[in-house]
Amino acid sequence: MNAYKQILIAVDLSDDSQKVCQKALEVTQGENIHIFLLHVVEFIYQMGTSYDPMFYPSLDDLSENEEQLIKLSKEKMAQLINEMNIPTSITLESSVLSGIPKTEILNLAEEKKVDLIVCGSHGRSGFELLLGSTANAILHHAPCDVLAVRTKKSKE
Repeated sequence: MNAYKQILIAVDLSDDSQKVCQKALEVTQGENIHIFLLHVVEFIYQMGTSYDPMFYPSLDDLSENEEQLIKLSKEKMAQLINEMNIPTSITLESSVLSGIPKTEILNLAEEKKVDLIVCGSHGRSGFELLLGSTANAILHHAPCDVLAVRTKKSKE
């Protein structure tokens, strides 16, 4: 197996994000490793007159509440990065985007030509919730390997 050199870590900025990042760092080997750390703030839907969801097309069109959410997410991302203890052999690039998480994650993975996507998995019961809808979509549509890190212990 070749070592992963381009890794995308998708985090939800919950308390489990540190665990997901740590697992990603554990699979890195060698020099010239580039990590893309990503959090996606989900669009808030607004219903139009035809009951079709209308998306805000850019960050310029966001409401004050959404702007606050993005600002808070960027602060939490900075705190997460400080807690990661990243070795000097790793280059880190972080982003907070607004959109649909699975779409933004997959788009960035293709754009950056990543070797591995690392994301959290809640391990809930039921077929659809096996990985969670975002992790499930990533697993089935990713252009590369996917590491789903269990973030919650299942009940025994």
